[in-house]
Amino acid sequence: MSAAVVVMGIGIALVLALLGAALALAVFRIVRGPTILDRMIGSDTVLTTVLVVIAAAMVVRQDLTGIPVLVVIAATSVFATIAVARAVTPSSDGPDGGLPTSAEQASGEDRS
Repeated sequence: MSAAVVVMGIGIALVLALLGAALALAVFRIVRGPTILDRMIGSDTVLTTVLVVIAAAMVVRQDLTGIPVLVVIAATSVFATIAVARAVTPSSDGPDGGLPTSAEQASGEDRS
């Protein structure tokens, strides 16, 4: 066995150990919480770690067939983050969705 193969094996093992630690810490963050934003950060980290693992496997195998999977996982992560951000951000319109109240209708006021 050549020295390059040994170094590459050690490098791959080190990277996998670090990615495993990142994944474990992210899952801990999801379980521990305490808020929805903490859980969202954890799930983003899990999805990013999965992306990196798939990309690293593609590099090692010199194979590009996993690119559609990477795109789908990345899009899912982005859309989930946007959905949670919209859900936790207070609306400036209020609970009625911006519809005029009866007093505003009677006085003829318009918000636009």
